[in-house]
Amino acid sequence: MPFKIIWSNRAKKDLAKLEKHVAERIIKKIINLSQKEQILLEKVKGKDFFKYRVGDYRVFIDRYPLRKRLVVLTIMHRKKAYKNI
Repeated sequence: MPFKIIWSNRAKKDLAKLEKHVAERIIKKIINLSQKEQILLEKVKGKDFFKYRVGDYRVFIDRYPLRKRLVVLTIMHRKKAYKNI
């Protein structure tokens, strides 16, 4: 059973700011990730959420495995990602 993807308002704004082909690539990768039975994500040090790498961008995700939900929190370029979280 696939995970349900929930996009936060911040993530939607972040996607809207990106070039169309980059945003489409990120959306496609997140959809593919949600189709997997077991999702392996890397935990962000000192935080309660996870990161997912898509090229030069980092997608910060909160996951709820029992409810089968992924909450996309924000999307940032890797240069700024770890300074602003």
